[in-house]
Amino acid sequence: MEKKISDKEKHELDLIMRELKEDPFRKFNLAFYLMSLIPFLVFIYLLAAKFFTWNILIGDIGVIILSAAIIALCGFYIGYRIIKSILSRMLAYAIQAKRSDELKSTFVASVSHELKNPILTIKMSLSNIREGLAGKISEDQQKIIELCYSILDRMGRLINDLLDVHKIEAGMLDLKRRLCNIIDILDKQIREFEAMINQKHIRLNKEVLHKDLTFWADEDKITQVVNNLLSNALKYSPEGGSVTLKADYEDNFVRFECMDNGPGIPMDKMDKIFNKFERLNITKEGTGLGLAISKDIVELHKGKIWVENLPQGGSKFTVVLPRDLRKIPR
Repeated sequence: MEKKISDKEKHELDLIMRELKEDPFRKFNLAFYLMSLIPFLVFIYLLAAKFFTWNILIGDIGVIILSAAIIALCGFYIGYRIIKSILSRMLAYAIQAKRSDELKSTFVASVSHELKNPILTIKMSLSNIREGLAGKISEDQQKIIELCYSILDRMGRLINDLLDVHKIEAGMLDLKRRLCNIIDILDKQIREFEAMINQKHIRLNKEVLHKDLTFWADEDKITQVVNNLLSNALKYSPEGGSVTLKADYEDNFVRFECMDNGPGIPMDKMDKIFNKFERLNITKEGTGLGLAISKDIVELHKGKIWVENLPQGGSKFTVVLPRDLRKIPR
């Protein structure tokens, strides 16, 4: 049994060394040895300063002192072995969990990528049917085709989200920064959600204090962030509710706010709202990845994103992005 435990510990240590490319116990050993010396040195000091005579080392007292020193050294050694074993297992478990997560992420990305082509083929086939290339279709058939299109679009968004998560986790998401205007991004997203805004009779307010709110960023990725925030605001706002978008400069930063008058964020969800697959309401359509991806994109731009509940009800998401990273002090 002892042999198996030793082999397992050795395997765990080898795993840690390979993953971290260094010995994580080197500093731990040094710290433990120095820590262990402190009570021993105190004991020696007290003995030498107060009670030391050569006769103290002979007889019964000498045996007691020697026994105490041996017990202390054994205790330090046993404690060292226990703590090292615990630390080894914790690190090995963390590394194995990391590798398992990477494998799952790669698998999901691979499956998602393979699903894109079949979905595209199905959409093209539906398009041909809708255009009447396979014969005239009835009004009921047209409704069924539109429903299929809606489902395929939702599947497409899920696949794109999963691929984005994989790219971000793998460090494969390249930012293509260029000069863009947050106002243009807001206007484009408002037009994209115009049908949903009208359908729910949402009062949408846009407040910008400057006509030119330019900054250096990956416009497509920041558009994705605005899309996620506006989509959530419209989704959780009640019928006839209101959504407000604000944008302005703040020193060397661009500040964007998205406010709604929905139910707000429950306090127990505040710390989890940006976690992957976290959803406030499972009855609402969505993957639970939008806010997690948004946070990653903002942080890749060296910015910050946070959420807070408004006193009058509803929630406010705030995004702060540097206008130009070259002007941000390090």
